Amino acid sequence: PNDGIRRLPFFNKNFNDTKDIDIIKPPTYDKKLKKIHTIIRVQFYEDQDPNKDYIGGPYLKGIISSIPTIWGLSPAIIKQPLNEYDPEILFNEEEEFLAFKLDARIENHELTIHCPVEKKRRVVGREVLLEPDIIGGRKVFLGRFSELHSEEENREKKQCIGILITESLKVDNRNILTAGEIYKAPYFILDITYDRLRFRNRLLQPFQRKGKGGETASDMIETINQLREAMVAKNVAYKELEKANLDLSRAKEDIDNYAKNLERMVEERTAELHATKEDLLILNRDLEKKVDDQVEELRRYNELRRYLSPNITDRILSNGSDLSKISHRKLMTVLFSDIRGFSDLTDSLEPEEITLLLNNYLSEMTKLIHRHEGTLDKIIGDGIMVFFGDPVPVPDHAQRAVLLAIDMQGKVDQLRDEWLSYGYDLNIGIGINTGYMTVGNIGSEFHRDYTVIGNQVNVAARLESMAKQGEILVSQRTYSKAKGVATFEEAGTVHLKGIHSSVAIYRVLCK
Repeated sequence: PNDGIRRLPFFNKNFNDTKDIDIIKPPTYDKKLKKIHTIIRVQFYEDQDPNKDYIGGPYLKGIISSIPTIWGLSPAIIKQPLNEYDPEILFNEEEEFLAFKLDARIENHELTIHCPVEKKRRVVGREVLLEPDIIGGRKVFLGRFSELHSEEENREKKQCIGILITESLKVDNRNILTAGEIYKAPYFILDITYDRLRFRNRLLQPFQRKGKGGETASDMIETINQLREAMVAKNVAYKELEKANLDLSRAKEDIDNYAKNLERMVEERTAELHATKEDLLILNRDLEKKVDDQVEELRRYNELRRYLSPNITDRILSNGSDLSKISHRKLMTVLFSDIRGFSDLTDSLEPEEITLLLNNYLSEMTKLIHRHEGTLDKIIGDGIMVFFGDPVPVPDHAQRAVLLAIDMQGKVDQLRDEWLSYGYDLNIGIGINTGYMTVGNIGSEFHRDYTVIGNQVNVAARLESMAKQGEILVSQRTYSKAKGVATFEEAGTVHLKGIHSSVAIYRVLCK
């Protein structure tokens, strides 16, 4: 169980894109508690809102609690003295609490709610100053606090202010608030205890499997007896062969000299064949290595060629680079595009006609993507996803994305006449966003895709869905980095689905 707890940060970094997990106090035996005791800190990234991931807290604690059960122990007991949640946001906006109509408010340093049991407002908490503890030479908030002083003293001490829950609240057998817990902390603290795996149990584990030693011994004896019988038969056959050879030697005494010469010739020829065989084995090993190297080179080329232009692919291979096997976060730009009203076209044309039009359109768009050195993430029907900044770092990724979008709209103008001959006016909408996202080979051991994920990717997808025919919408960060290469106009501020804060958007003027 101690090993499982220590590995939590490793698994979190590989499978989670929202928060960090840190072992503050490693698992150690507490003589007073007579249990293993450990402390874990959970802190969300700056661009993540913990209030939007309330359901993830119980899920994480459930996983940690179940670790000791793998070794036949009781589930771990987890206390959560510090919470990063803001009670005003959590209890007023989280769907789990909307039915209770708690109307949480922080006023005059107190937390009050509308108690659904007493049908009146009730003080359930107050603001306190969090006091740090020293563990392993670093300051960590673990739940120790002091009372508030004057505003000037608080600012001078630069201490963190949290909300101490002073009254527990239980509604319909469900614990809403627990006295002693602290909200609005800088991170979550999980205080974990569980039983120690006894040394006697470790010693007994190897003897809990019942083997089949008797059967194995019997089989071995039978095999030995069969080998003995084979040896006897071989000796008999050898003696018979020796006798026949003696008779043959006596019958052919006149050709002994010839036989000796022939034997010498056979030995020389055998030596030559042996040397040739060794040469062939060496040649075969070298050939296998060359084939394996070429196959690996072809695999890497095909993997890179799937996303990148031939020039960039050759450049990466010549440097001995490859697509990253480990996902990592970096500042990048992502672009989404989609043909407007394409579903109407599929209802009116034959599949062969749609395939002809779509293949020509995607071929022209792919050429433009390669020209601007973008990474073609995926094509889904008539939709295209492209990102800039990996695997080849480019400082002007936002500018390249905007210039690509302008060229794409220009290419659509050139293709429109062909589409009009089929009765459809070709138009596309494009959305672009710049921000920190996770990039790498993501998936299972059976299927992986080199792609980007994260909230900033979702912003670009939302902008694309908002864009009208022939329109290019970009975020504030993209505008600030690309305003020198194109003309923009403000398009307002919008609230995007799944994004907790409003987003300022700009429209690219192509003409």
